[in-house]
Amino acid sequence: MAAGGKRGLVRAFGGIGVLAVGLVVLPSLIGAFHLILATQIVAFALVAVSLQLLWGRAGQLSFGQAAFFGIGAYAYGYVSSRDSAGGWLAICVAVLIPSAIALLMGYFLFFGGVRGAYFSIVTLAFVLITYQVAISWQSVTGGDSGLTGINGLILQFGAFKLDFSTGQGPYYGALIFLLLGLIIATLVRFSSFGLVLEAIREDENRAKFLGYNTSLYLTGVLTLSAALAGLAGGAYASVSLIAAPDMVGSLLSIEILTWVAIGGRNHIAGALIGTAFMRILNDQASTLLQSSWPLVVGLVFVAVVLFFPAGIIGAFTNLRRRLTTYATKREAR
Repeated sequence: MAAGGKRGLVRAFGGIGVLAVGLVVLPSLIGAFHLILATQIVAFALVAVSLQLLWGRAGQLSFGQAAFFGIGAYAYGYVSSRDSAGGWLAICVAVLIPSAIALLMGYFLFFGGVRGAYFSIVTLAFVLITYQVAISWQSVTGGDSGLTGINGLILQFGAFKLDFSTGQGPYYGALIFLLLGLIIATLVRFSSFGLVLEAIREDENRAKFLGYNTSLYLTGVLTLSAALAGLAGGAYASVSLIAAPDMVGSLLSIEILTWVAIGGRNHIAGALIGTAFMRILNDQASTLLQSSWPLVVGLVFVAVVLFFPAGIIGAFTNLRRRLTTYATKREAR
């Protein structure tokens, strides 16, 4: 890794450290009601990070993140409901099943030459199929009612046990998984793997010309993205204690896309900011406006896309660049 890349990696990890400190002390600053919302935001932020990795880093727009998220939730719920608590096995299954499905999808799609809009259409069909399976496979998923009887997260480390199932535990359990996802996404960004993904995003044919097996790289990032989405689903199921069909629905997939687009799909921080912004907006609008709140949320999304096409983070980055250029020109006079 070049010196500039090492400095960028250090700065990125410094930012994660500052974020971690802020989020650790957050429960002491807010009430119980807002803690529930904060816990949901933390869990959803991880699935947004997973999409940013695939869409922002590799340029592959997927409507399938909700399916991977929901499969992770159902997997965690199914295993934990048959155990005394949701432990390592439930979390591992929540990650492995979406990863295996994504690996198969990547092999058949990317090695079959499916890219761009066609890839997006296939992932949308995948969401619709997963939704139907969630409704129809009642013995496993609970059908329309969803899967209940899910246990909270308790992780065993030999004789030592971490209980995330009560009090503020669900929040901190989801936070640990989010920070893990951020670390993984940051390492990918500054790795040679991430640089190749960016090259594929900019010009896949040129990347092929340079000798890279682009289908293999895209399959790898799809698998990793699905793993993080499944982890997010498991974290959310451990918090909500239910896995329902709307967790694998197309509506949630579109919501995840809006979070990343509004925050800025080319920035990991954009996934976090977009998720927090839209979830808080949804919560406040639904409370104040009741039936008309989806219209307001939709108008805000359209406004952000029109006036800030690079997202919130992109807008601040462009503003900082312009201010720096202006200051430099003034000094040169």
